[in-house]
Amino acid sequence: MLKLITPGRIMFALGIMALGILQFFTKDYIVARPPSPSWSANIPGKAAWAYISGSILFICGLCIILRKKPAWVSLFVGVMILVCSFFLRHLPDMVGDTFEGILWRINSDKSFVFFGGALIVAASFFKEQGRSFSKFFTNNRLITIGWVCLSFFLIICGAAHFKFNQFVPSLIPDYIPAHLFWTDFAGVALLAGGTGLIFKQTRTWAAALSGLMILLWFLLLHIPRAMATPNVYGEWMGVFESFTFSGFLFVLAGLSWEQKSYYTTAVA
Repeated sequence: MLKLITPGRIMFALGIMALGILQFFTKDYIVARPPSPSWSANIPGKAAWAYISGSILFICGLCIILRKKPAWVSLFVGVMILVCSFFLRHLPDMVGDTFEGILWRINSDKSFVFFGGALIVAASFFKEQGRSFSKFFTNNRLITIGWVCLSFFLIICGAAHFKFNQFVPSLIPDYIPAHLFWTDFAGVALLAGGTGLIFKQTRTWAAALSGLMILLWFLLLHIPRAMATPNVYGEWMGVFESFTFSGFLFVLAGLSWEQKSYYTTAVA
């Protein structure tokens, strides 16, 4: 499981680099799927911000791969996405919406996934360096914030598979049979994965298996859909998001295994 940490970090870095590049095509800030661009169509400098933020994401991903202050860069990416995606884009769009409407804004929840996942990656680098971000925000607290964000997202997505069971099957490519079965199966798997992250005893395997599941979706669902409609940028967002989410979960699996092994050794 420890061997999952390094590839998970690389997947995170490549994912945000790819999303940064995609912004040069969309000419808009698209991380964590902000609301329809129509509401911000007349904002001055929107395209410029897309290029600037896209460049920042690309450079940050490159710094992580090259291990140039990777812990601090990961933290910066997480905070940047939380501020720019949730507080500046999603939150204003939520004003006046009902509780149910807010609850099922799955895309707004992705802001917290990127934030929490980036904290997990940052903590993995800090632990490797034998230090913490601060006395209060210790590595374990960063990891806790991270798995809470990931757990909530997996659970809400699992529930969404059942609430929107007329829509979700349409996302499955035609070459895969039994769309309704796989919709329900994936819903159960997401609920199980999100619940498993809550408990220390099951966190390692829940993270590893959830990461593997989402990586399979990246290969079997998102890539074929994007290749079939190469000019639909939303499909490419799904490709890069799923790849990045898998990376977060793999790093969490490795860290949880490391923590569990340390505890077992200390007790023995």
